Amino acid sequence: MTDPDLRDAAVVRLWVRTAVEALGGARTALDGVNVFPVADGDTGTNLYLTLREGAHAVQEEPEGAGGARLLRVLARGALLAARGNSGVILSEWLRGLAAAATRGEPLAWALATAARTARLAVAHPAPGTILTAADAAADAARTVAPDGLPAAVPEPDRHRRRQEVLDAARSGARDALLTSAGSLETLRAAGVLDAGAGGLLLVLGALAEAHRAVSEAPGTMAPVTGPVTLDVELRQGEPRPADADAGRAPGPVADGHAHDDALELMFVLHRPAAAADFGPGAVADALRRDLDAIGESVVVVGGADEPDEPDDLDSPDEPATPGDESLWQAHVHTNDLAGGLDVARRWAADGAVSRVHVRHLAVLGEHGAGSGVPVDAAWGAVVATGAPALAGELARGGAVVLLDLDRPVTADDLAQAALGVPAARVLVVPGPVPGGTDALTRSLADHRDPGADEPAVVLLDAADDVRVVTAVAALAEVGADEDGTDGVPAAVRAALGRLTTWAGDAAEAARALDRLLAAAPDAELVTVLADAGAAPAGLDDVVRAAADAVPDAEVVVLTTGRPGAGVTLGVERHGVETHGAGVPGVAVPGVEAQA
Repeated sequence: MTDPDLRDAAVVRLWVRTAVEALGGARTALDGVNVFPVADGDTGTNLYLTLREGAHAVQEEPEGAGGARLLRVLARGALLAARGNSGVILSEWLRGLAAAATRGEPLAWALATAARTARLAVAHPAPGTILTAADAAADAARTVAPDGLPAAVPEPDRHRRRQEVLDAARSGARDALLTSAGSLETLRAAGVLDAGAGGLLLVLGALAEAHRAVSEAPGTMAPVTGPVTLDVELRQGEPRPADADAGRAPGPVADGHAHDDALELMFVLHRPAAAADFGPGAVADALRRDLDAIGESVVVVGGADEPDEPDDLDSPDEPATPGDESLWQAHVHTNDLAGGLDVARRWAADGAVSRVHVRHLAVLGEHGAGSGVPVDAAWGAVVATGAPALAGELARGGAVVLLDLDRPVTADDLAQAALGVPAARVLVVPGPVPGGTDALTRSLADHRDPGADEPAVVLLDAADDVRVVTAVAALAEVGADEDGTDGVPAAVRAALGRLTTWAGDAAEAARALDRLLAAAPDAELVTVLADAGAAPAGLDDVVRAAADAVPDAEVVVLTTGRPGAGVTLGVERHGVETHGAGVPGVAVPGVEAQA
């Protein structure tokens, strides 16, 4: 019995467009009720951005690509761009759906496969979440067509029965959403329904409407769906006090560490597709265990791609083979960033690690959609660094940090991160990104969605880590300015304009600092960034040189965590207004130009 009802390319393309529009329209409402696993106010944004990047990958596929191939492309694009706990789970749900479609599973079975793979990706699943909604959708679909559709069913009836399956799945997810607050104390205490479950309801609703539109489109007319919206009130009552740890997933952070200081760490693991040192699913299981030892909200998704089916290939003679590499996306909330990065490094030894993101959950909660901070008054920041020991402090300073741990941070990585910050304006300090601000300007233009409510972006050309540290410190100090536009980047640019820097070996650092301070006798801050192998005696000489030359200046010594014996010095003068001389701003569509 076969019923490959997810292999219609027209349905897949229309579904993806409709779902992105639905999530884009509901992202603010979903962000506003995001309280689990942490109240960081970004679930709607994360779901939207994750699916949107998958949709971009689908759009780039040729018109002749089959539906199953499009689903695989969608899932891979979503995995690479997955944002937050909810986005990672959605990417794995899509991956399960794609695998089922490639194998020709009946629609109801495919929804069950998607739900199962998503649940297996989470180290400690909780009730009342997106996982519960996925299970409920699959169960409802199976009640309509438990064994698929017999091959003898005529095509008009098949369309009708498939529609019944999809409508039942949507209804099942809706019921799960409505009862989510009764399943999870955190939701009940906040008086809200689960944001992730609400997002999946929109995705399933878009799939049902896309199938209906394709089935009913007369002749050669292009199918069109109406808007897909939530028909559920997400706020169910007034919040009430609750145990601070109630409803949290078990794990080291919840079991005794300070949750308010937790960081979100995400990275993508690349391994050769032909690697045979782990069996199916074993890489994800092992990586999940490693991360579970140092944090909570652990999700690991991905694996080897399903081989292409002959109908999806450009040539019928082309062999059906998987891609050259397998990918996994890892997510954890942790107070032990060094431990999390050690996990990433260990796995990089057997492959490669890219797209390393670090965010401070408390900062996100303070400025997210549910924080009460007016969106038009909020500034966000995205920075890139190659210094793993600085990543945590930069994140606590309010920045989304992209870390060059194994593979360089790219302009595309920075553009996607910047456009995903839940703020009206974003300051991007790219560090030494390949291609510089020109490449980043092009990437921002490529990734921007003209119809979406996305932040304006200000780029600062800061090519080393001491400038990145200075920019984030200045941003944290100035906060939101009165007019909401010019003051913040001007203040950061002024701080960078007061800065002079030097980089070299630790043995030469004290003499170099003497020269810098001779030219800046009014220095108020000396920043010393030391690589892991920098000699302590040399660093002591630097501190003494600063104390002798400018006894009133503050001296800050930070370790970078990079190998080597290098030192970078930054000397910031007091009250010298340069108006950003040598620190240009860059304007692209949707990017604010600054004087």
